[in-house]
Amino acid sequence: MAVATSRINNPKRILAIKFSSIGDIVLTTSALRTLKNIFPSVKIDFLTLDNFTTLLEGSKFIDRIIPFERNAGFSKLVKTGRWINNSTYDLVIDFHNSLRSKIIRFLIINIPKRYLKKPYWKRFILFRFRKNIFPTDFSQLKLLHQPIEEWLNEKYFPLPELFVSEIEKKQAVKFLREKGLNKSYITIIPGAAWPQKRWLVDNYHKLFNELKNHKNVDFVILGGKNDDICNEIAKYDSKFINLQGKTSLRESMAIIAKSKYVIGADTGLVHAAEALGKRVVSIFGPTSRETGAGVSRNDSISIENNDVWCRPCSQTGKRKCYRDEQYCMTTITPQIVLSKINEGGLI
Repeated sequence: MAVATSRINNPKRILAIKFSSIGDIVLTTSALRTLKNIFPSVKIDFLTLDNFTTLLEGSKFIDRIIPFERNAGFSKLVKTGRWINNSTYDLVIDFHNSLRSKIIRFLIINIPKRYLKKPYWKRFILFRFRKNIFPTDFSQLKLLHQPIEEWLNEKYFPLPELFVSEIEKKQAVKFLREKGLNKSYITIIPGAAWPQKRWLVDNYHKLFNELKNHKNVDFVILGGKNDDICNEIAKYDSKFINLQGKTSLRESMAIIAKSKYVIGADTGLVHAAEALGKRVVSIFGPTSRETGAGVSRNDSISIENNDVWCRPCSQTGKRKCYRDEQYCMTTITPQIVLSKINEGGLI
């Protein structure tokens, strides 16, 4: 017992597990920063899905990124769990607590473990009975520090942080110049995993028209291959630089890092923008801080209608709206967003 206590109170090597997705991985870097502050000499390895490894390149808080095949089956999970169990880690922290990570964790018997306890019941009561029993200071950053709370000396949760090199930034500037962009720009990230989380195309058009009247800026639109909303928005003005599906994750991060600020939905790249030091204007519909949504920076702008009784309705926002109109989104007008941007000093 004394040896085990010594291992976890003075760990030399820690394995952190968080398989997905972009936004959740980004937010987890806050807890990794805390671990590095508590244990300055510790080596932290990070196990995540192979399609997200580039997100964490250059991190000061991760010494080794371990990719896990996205489509790997049960046998790979067993093999990974056994490999970890026979490794020299002093502590394994499961920041995901998914079925996949639970299988791996079950096979680890030789190493002390900690894992994230998700607020399933609180969310069930909120969604089913519309009763909010979450503490007023709840946040996703606080939740992600729960597995390491025994080592916390103070309730301070550092901002998530990602890294982009100067070379990557210069390449982004060159790339945009080749597209005809030679002045400052605002990055737009309108896509989201579920349509219920996307603001209306027409609202974006009206907002951009107002922003152009206030400031001489251009707009760069980022999105994945399936984010068709990017094309719909880009039709509004041929001068918009629509990069939907045309940039890698690292290229998108570099473009974000060079922008004035970011406007977008509740989606991973918006979280990444904050972790790159950018202020964001994020529009929230069916999700809220109780579901893990929200902004991290004090100077970022969260736009949401807290007077809609049915909000939030699901953790990820994937539940189809059961009302005649999705009021959590339709009541957020371009005028409201513009006013918030103005109040935040971004105009």
